[in-house]
Amino acid sequence: MRMHSPIICICICICTCTCGAPRYMDGVFAAATAKDWPEDRMHREYINVPEAEAWVNQPFKLKLKRSGRTFDVPTDSKTTEVLAAAGLGNDVKRRDVLCGVCATGYDAALSGEVAHRDCVLSKKDRQNKVILCCSRLLKVGVELVLDL
Repeated sequence: MRMHSPIICICICICTCTCGAPRYMDGVFAAATAKDWPEDRMHREYINVPEAEAWVNQPFKLKLKRSGRTFDVPTDSKTTEVLAAAGLGNDVKRRDVLCGVCATGYDAALSGEVAHRDCVLSKKDRQNKVILCCSRLLKVGVELVLDL
């Protein structure tokens, strides 16, 4: 009988990834913040979509930086739907702000103010990424310029 040596995995990670009720995760984040953990090293994973504010969707323009193509995103459509209708499929898993699969880079300097409605991105990530299935622009007449 041949003996196999055990596989040992050692992971040293200075981060926290919490999963559970929002109140529990808030407590974990408060403790981590009190110990000066960097915000971009703290991650939440929700079981269910948390209760959200009552959002008002504004129509906006979508521009693909590399090709220059532009699209209208009406109030009743998601950016992912507009891209899919144009034959530019992008990864979408759950369509409910939780997974982050559709995270895409954007040019914040050329874009209007983004309403990040996701539960995935850190404050730092939101400076150059957007979750396409749920995020929108706050004002009419401005563009979201994607790094596509």
